[in-house]
Amino acid sequence: MIRIYNVLGSVLSAASLLLASSAGAQNPTTTTQGSCPNAVATFNTTDNGYNAPSIYGNSLDSAFYYNATRGYFTEAAGGQNPEKTTGQGLPRVTSIISPLYPNPNPQSTFNVGFYYIVGNAVSDRFQVRIISASGQGGQTVNNVVATSGAKSFADFSTPTPYSDAINPGNPLFSGQQGFVCIRLNDVDINNAPGTTYRVEVSYLLTTPNFAVFDDLSIGNAAPIPLPVTFLGLVANRNGNSVSIRWDVADEANVRQYQIERSTNGSNFTVAGSMQPNGKSVYLFADTYSDKGTVYYRVRNVDADGRSKYSGIIKLKGSTSFGTALKAYPLPAANVITVEHQKINGAGKITINSLEGRTFKTVKPVAGSSHTPVDLSGLSSGVYVIKLQNGDSETESIKIVKQ
Repeated sequence: MIRIYNVLGSVLSAASLLLASSAGAQNPTTTTQGSCPNAVATFNTTDNGYNAPSIYGNSLDSAFYYNATRGYFTEAAGGQNPEKTTGQGLPRVTSIISPLYPNPNPQSTFNVGFYYIVGNAVSDRFQVRIISASGQGGQTVNNVVATSGAKSFADFSTPTPYSDAINPGNPLFSGQQGFVCIRLNDVDINNAPGTTYRVEVSYLLTTPNFAVFDDLSIGNAAPIPLPVTFLGLVANRNGNSVSIRWDVADEANVRQYQIERSTNGSNFTVAGSMQPNGKSVYLFADTYSDKGTVYYRVRNVDADGRSKYSGIIKLKGSTSFGTALKAYPLPAANVITVEHQKINGAGKITINSLEGRTFKTVKPVAGSSHTPVDLSGLSSGVYVIKLQNGDSETESIKIVKQ
């Protein structure tokens, strides 16, 4: 065995050996720049069923954890601290694997996009593998049908400097960020009926900096349609009762609406249910005498058993304030639409950096619930959209701009 004493050479050699042993595609895969217009998982509020097992099981192995506070996956014991403080040294490999998706791309192709933060986008590498599954629930894993091999983050993205606002000045929380978009071309990607795919993304890291995975795209896939679109949700307190009203559009095959209540905004219980009646506005009266802060949401259950939640509203005093701020399409290109509660003329939307710097301010039309925002003058990276409704209430979400 020849020992390689150059640090970077050692890293790349180890990574190449590791990836060579993990590839399972039968035919060679080629890669090009991809098309990644929509995120199928943003991780803003949930892990979306993704997991990060220790896939390779050797001295290089590390792991991703879902960090609910920050809304992305990163390395940390228990997911509380984004810095990798224990375990493997350098180089190290950390991986994540998605739930099952049908391939939204033409046969023999699969586009994969994701937001990253790494220490060095040139020397750090990533690998994407596409794993086919079939049968009910995808319980039969067939094969690794395509693998990108080790690629530099900088080859498939435009990295920009990253400095963490929560831990300013800590060198382990700095590095580079960007959005990878890669297309895997392989004849083994067969879009036969009943075939679904898991996407596995691995990072090959050469620095001790913390690493982030976020905002997965699988090409031209739009969010999976559900049988109802929630337009709004409000609540009003009337003595010992709370009236919850929600507006819907595109209602089809809805079996039931379940109204859920919480005292902390996290743990919900069912307060009641209603059958659909084809109307656009629904009203439910919840007998609830506690005058403290209470949260509500509505869960739709369709005829096939799938479900979808409305946004969460917070009732403090006599009226509620909605928290279902959304933006699309993501990752963002030049123009996005911000979906928000109907607000008065004093409301405003700001586009900010993670450090709090404001780049743009937009005033929504009074009474509107959808506001277009032009991002064409902004560099690629992560931004925070903040909505101030004019009544001293604020909501915010993060987005990635390509």
